[in-house]
Amino acid sequence: MPQLDGLRAVAMTGVMYHHWLPASWRYHFPTEAGLFLFFVLSGFLMTQGLLRERETLPIKTILRRFHLKRLLRIYPAYYTALALAALFGVKEIWQAPHWWILNIQNFLILDLGYWPPGISHFWTLAVEQQYYLVWPIIILFVPRTWMVPILLLLCLGAPLTRLTSEAGGWLSMDLIPWGLLDNFALGSLLAVWMHRGIVFPHRFMDLVGLVSLGAYLFLYISWEMGRAIPHWCHTQQTFLAIAFMALISRAAQGRCGLASALLEHPVMVRLGQWSYGIYLFHNLAPLCVGKIFWFLWDPRIDPTLAIWLRLPCYVLVTGLLAWACRRYIEERTHAIKVG
Repeated sequence: MPQLDGLRAVAMTGVMYHHWLPASWRYHFPTEAGLFLFFVLSGFLMTQGLLRERETLPIKTILRRFHLKRLLRIYPAYYTALALAALFGVKEIWQAPHWWILNIQNFLILDLGYWPPGISHFWTLAVEQQYYLVWPIIILFVPRTWMVPILLLLCLGAPLTRLTSEAGGWLSMDLIPWGLLDNFALGSLLAVWMHRGIVFPHRFMDLVGLVSLGAYLFLYISWEMGRAIPHWCHTQQTFLAIAFMALISRAAQGRCGLASALLEHPVMVRLGQWSYGIYLFHNLAPLCVGKIFWFLWDPRIDPTLAIWLRLPCYVLVTGLLAWACRRYIEERTHAIKVG
């Protein structure tokens, strides 16, 4: 499904923009939205694979294969990035290494109350891994007739969690796994429908996606303007996840209209295939560049010029690290057969 790889590339571009450029350059644009596209896509792909194997394999075999695959595909590259961050002297790793080694750093960051420079993005890996522990149980053990109602209930529970967590600010709403349930549940819901042969007309899904995107933008802009709508403001992420679900339904069938040429472009597909390594190392790139090209932070350089000079360095370092990760770690772990 090359268009899904293209979507990964688009999401990754937004995340890099969010981490590499000053907040003033974002013009309140939700560049971090790409993170939530990854969550919806993970829910879709994970559930699709589990449902397909459920038809032919025993549950015990499915669970063993599932967790071994995730162990091989996620942790060797993750620990490499973690070791690199430790070598750069990131103090949060040295102060509490067990949180990062066990991949439960989302709760540590919540306790710290700030985003640790260079490694803050690792919180999403922790959340995804926590879902990987629980989600197969839901998909494999919930009776088929209950599956859709259960997933819809989980979708409703996420905004309620964000509502009850609002006193802690965005940190508590983002970092608590059950506050992101709607993203994974909606991706899973799409996979369940497609597995059952239920394919909604494109015009209907487009309408659902556009209406949901409009609702998200209205709630997001209201929030950014300091006029958040009580209670309803916490559903904005759910509306965004519905819009992403509609987009993924198109991409999974290779029918994204005018955007298909972009999503299927070889460069976009390759970036999507490398997205895990890019995600791991892109936020470490400024730390690495700062060690090598320290003079680009000289206060005598015009701030805007300095940013433009740093960006190519970020791209180069991220590309080299992602390539090395893909070549020497990911390809080798992917080649290991899990029976």
